[in-house]
Amino acid sequence: MQAAPDCIRWLQSLGVRFDFNDLKDLDLGREGGHSRARIVHHQDRTGWEVERALAAAVAAHPRITVYEHAFVTSLVIDSGRCVGVSARINDLGPREFVARATMLATGGCGKIYGHTTNPRVATGDGLGLALRVGLTVADMEFMQFHPTVLSHEQSGGFLITEAVRGAGATLRNHEGRRFMYDYDERRELAPRDIVARSIGRELHRLKTWCVYLDATHLPAERLHHEFPMIWDRLRELGIEMEKTWIPVVPAQHYSCGGIVTDLDGRTEMPGLYAAGEVASTGVHGANRLASNSLLEAMVFAKAAARASKDEPAPDAEAGVAAPEPECLPEPEAIRRRHALQRLMNAHCGIFRTDAGLREAQAGMAKLRREMEAAPKSGFSPYSFEAWNLLAAAESVAAGAIARRTNVGLHFNEDLAQSAGTESPEPGT
Repeated sequence: MQAAPDCIRWLQSLGVRFDFNDLKDLDLGREGGHSRARIVHHQDRTGWEVERALAAAVAAHPRITVYEHAFVTSLVIDSGRCVGVSARINDLGPREFVARATMLATGGCGKIYGHTTNPRVATGDGLGLALRVGLTVADMEFMQFHPTVLSHEQSGGFLITEAVRGAGATLRNHEGRRFMYDYDERRELAPRDIVARSIGRELHRLKTWCVYLDATHLPAERLHHEFPMIWDRLRELGIEMEKTWIPVVPAQHYSCGGIVTDLDGRTEMPGLYAAGEVASTGVHGANRLASNSLLEAMVFAKAAARASKDEPAPDAEAGVAAPEPECLPEPEAIRRRHALQRLMNAHCGIFRTDAGLREAQAGMAKLRREMEAAPKSGFSPYSFEAWNLLAAAESVAAGAIARRTNVGLHFNEDLAQSAGTESPEPGT
């Protein structure tokens, strides 16, 4: 991305504390799929550091008003143009916001799966808003699974960053064997889809629940210095990473698809923009390269901000809120959300089949009928999210059944067998 250096410098001007090496240059890390070190970082929590600096800059800006605990329920439309949103705010109740331009930056939809690195709020809310007004959502079948997520009952979804493998850590199975030699010449630094599928093959072959990340041959001082958050969290759980192999398993991590936009973040609807994981800009293709997500969000958000200056001023009196689904009682929402996660885990994960995808679609259709027929209740964010999660999951399943070629993150075992291209088993 040619715009990347300017974005890095802009973040530094806002106070983001990227790491530097002994030569006072930016310290560049390497992760899976990269041919050389090219990733700026702040220890092992770059996203947290970027968010910290941006939140502080927003809070200090005199022309920005922040409404916390706000839940957007619909887009406001005037003659085919988005002119704002309707929202529920905890302390204020329903509110309507009119705007020259509206940006969807709502993140991903990882909570459609039972095992994900995503936070609780990753419930596909931006996708739900877009789908309810008929916008195109594309490439949702390209769902990325991070290969090395901690397998521990007290710490679901804790990610062991790919940079640990970039620093030299290796993957071993329950027999203690470094198995990535059997699957790809790039071994632990192969792209994420290859590493995740290789782990999946080992779990199936040995009938085990995890593999192990081995960093015990790396200096303890280096591990503590470069990965302090991981070091501390593992110690809380009784794992000393300089002495003990770390149990890991793949988990859903990132959606490469989303609302279709152009290179300025514009969606099909005038006045509506999207950036970050909710958007499908095309830069990730079928398989996101490690650490490109933060960069993409910054580059396209800045492009959208520039483009939005040319949007016409809205008519404050015009506009109608798009239709929105009614909320279910929370116990009903809990049951349907868990049922959806079971369907996604079983049929829309790292490995897929035609029969499994059809079963997932049938299960989702049944869930939709049940939700439409269920008694309705007062507004609840948790219940409203159930509709957005279902819409996102339906898009994943539909994209996967329509995709008749295995590419990137989409792997249908039926297609692999018919083409003779299934992932190799050890020793083949």
